[in-house]
Formats: sequence, structure tokens, C-alpha cells
Amino acid sequence: MWASVVAVLGTLAGALTAGLLQHRSARTARVEQRADADRQDQLAAVTEFAAALDAHRSAMFHRERLTLTGAGPEPELEAQTRSHDTRTAITAPHIRLQILVPELTIPAQQAADATYALRKATNQADLDERRRAAKDAANAFVTAAAAELGPGRR
Repeated sequence: MWASVVAVLGTLAGALTAGLLQHRSARTARVEQRADADRQDQLAAVTEFAAALDAHRSAMFHRERLTLTGAGPEPELEAQTRSHDTRTAITAPHIRLQILVPELTIPAQQAADATYALRKATNQADLDERRRAAKDAANAFVTAAAAELGPGRR
């Protein structure tokens, strides 16, 4: 009889241990999947913001170049409309980035500010310098993002 009781207790202990191990394994898999999904969202936020900045920098450079060369009201108005659209397109990715990767808020804002500063150019040389500064700030943002989210991080 004792042999039967020991056998039943052994079976129950084995089943309990197997169940606990399976539960822990499933939980670990869920945590890893969630972390991977979060990282993908963060990378998407960085990419969308960088792309929006690039589009706005290009639109602003074109707009300001037309203004400085006196291209006329029609091309300038078209360029102004385009630059307004690209600036608006920065807002959502910028907010998303601030929420998902708050560590990148400062370099993101610096890149945005440098891009917005293209509007204040006084001549072609100043515009070229501001464009370079905006590109450098955007590159600094990407470098900071790589340091924060690169392989082996988070």
C-alpha cells in the first residue's frame, strides 16, 4: 500500500513540476514577444521621425532657396504649401517618439529645431550652413537612437 501512495505522490509531484515549468516557459515567451514588439515600435518611431525631418528639411531648403533667389509668387507659394505639409507631418512621429523613447526627446528636439531654423536664412551661404547644421543634428539624433536601441540594447 505504501508503494502505491508513494507512486501516486510521485506522479502528482511530477505533474505539478511539469505544469509549473510549462507555465514559466510560456510566461517567458510572452515577455520576450512583448519586448520585441516594443523594440519594433520604438525603431519605427525613430525611422518615421527621421524620415519626416528629412522631408521637411528638403522642402524648407527648396522654399528658402526660391525666396532668396526671388523666383516669384507662384513657385514660392507652392513651396510654402509643401513646407507646411511636411512640417505638419513631423508632429505625429515626434509625439510618438517622445512617448515610446523618452530618452531621445532632447536629440529629437534639437534635430527638429535645427530643421525649423532653415526658415531664418538671410542669404544662400547662411542657408547652406543651416542646412548642414540640420543634417548634422539629424545625424546626431540617429546616432543617439542607435546607441539607445541598437543590438544588445534594451
